[in-house]
Amino acid sequence: MTLGFDALPGNDALKASLRTALDRRFPQAVLLSGPDGSGKSALAQALAAALLCTGPAPRPCGACASCHKISHGTHPDLIVVDEGEGEIKVETARRIRDEAAVLPNDGDRKVFIILHADRMNPSAQNALLKVLEEPPRYVFFLLASSQPGALLQTIRSRCTAYQLAPPSTAQLPDDPALLESARAFLRALTTGDEYGMLLGANGFSKLAKAPFREAMSLLQAAVRDAALSLAGTQPLVPSLAAETRALAGALTADKLIALYDHLALLSRRAEGNASAPIQCAVLAAGAYSICHPPRSHSRRAGNRNGGTHI
Repeated sequence: MTLGFDALPGNDALKASLRTALDRRFPQAVLLSGPDGSGKSALAQALAAALLCTGPAPRPCGACASCHKISHGTHPDLIVVDEGEGEIKVETARRIRDEAAVLPNDGDRKVFIILHADRMNPSAQNALLKVLEEPPRYVFFLLASSQPGALLQTIRSRCTAYQLAPPSTAQLPDDPALLESARAFLRALTTGDEYGMLLGANGFSKLAKAPFREAMSLLQAAVRDAALSLAGTQPLVPSLAAETRALAGALTADKLIALYDHLALLSRRAEGNASAPIQCAVLAAGAYSICHPPRSHSRRAGNRNGGTHI
């Protein structure tokens, strides 16, 4: 295993921010979020190595006894929770909580990495609330998630969040037909044109598994650009800049985050045997319900009769 931040591609500003935090007072609960393939797991390992490193700066040094143990997966004070595609149940959360109460074996710190943290069920998340809010002075939690919106707000509020961008613009698809379908989908999404969204999504319906995931990555990058447009961040998909600016003006930040998570879920399902046409229908229906939820009957009736919109 290669330790250190330099081995991780992209996200230079984020890595610089984390290096600065490591040199000062690093937060004891961190949430790393980003799309599949953005490097969350590798970054969590690098952070854990830096926190446990006993060598000289910059850390991780890669040469001390602690770094060697992490490289070989034998460090007793690094606990990695990875249930794969399975649910993280309350029993696992309780074991984490109990283990956090035990002093470190080798040094003065203990690090927990929880991969796919969004797969903790509500009971598991609630079981971790107290220790996340008031961890022992020697404990650090690194949560990684491609769907942070699936975590309880109480969990997210107790963590310092760091957002990873997709690996690089070079890895995003540049197929003209794919871009045109994405453009049509985003325009219809912005205006609330449900039929137009179905037509745009239908452009992905004949894709094989890998190209479909690329299409979802393209849409995720566009939604990311929309969410960060007001911050002046360099767009990942300049060819969709007009659409992402319009999307940013039409949707709230919460809706953009929920939409991003929806796309991540579809990308993950594509790893299985889900058919592309069905996935496209779910893409359009789910995105529409997230971004343009129906108003109550009473409010619609009031508007038809000239009533005040409250």
